[in-house]
Amino acid sequence: MKKLTIIIGLLVAAQIAYTQNTVNITLNVKGMLNRAGLLQVSVFNSAANYLKEPVRSIEFKLEEHDGDQFIIEGLPKGEYAISVVHDENSNGELDFGAMGPDEGYGFSNNPPAAFGPAPYNDARLTVEEDIALTITLN
Repeated sequence: MKKLTIIIGLLVAAQIAYTQNTVNITLNVKGMLNRAGLLQVSVFNSAANYLKEPVRSIEFKLEEHDGDQFIIEGLPKGEYAISVVHDENSNGELDFGAMGPDEGYGFSNNPPAAFGPAPYNDARLTVEEDIALTITLN
């Protein structure tokens, strides 16, 4: 019984330490034209993996999700850049037409991205506590 109590105590301490070193990011996404498809949220933690290998990737089914607020939970405190794509046809990619993207997309800090994706340095932010961001889709 004493060992079980010690193990439970260690698990509780580890959970407290984990939650003290993690953050939640609440995204308010503006500019969605409809509730079709998915909202793809990708989180990157360096310029080297930006738009290639997210440290966190979440898909929200819009027809099952109320409102324009989306939460990224349990990220370690640190530096991130976030990209958002409104994948209206749920094909897993940002679709392009003759004039550029046919689906909404955006980045943390809302940098201009009319001629390609925003650079990492323009989209990066340092997160040391829970925050709320607004991303406006192009």
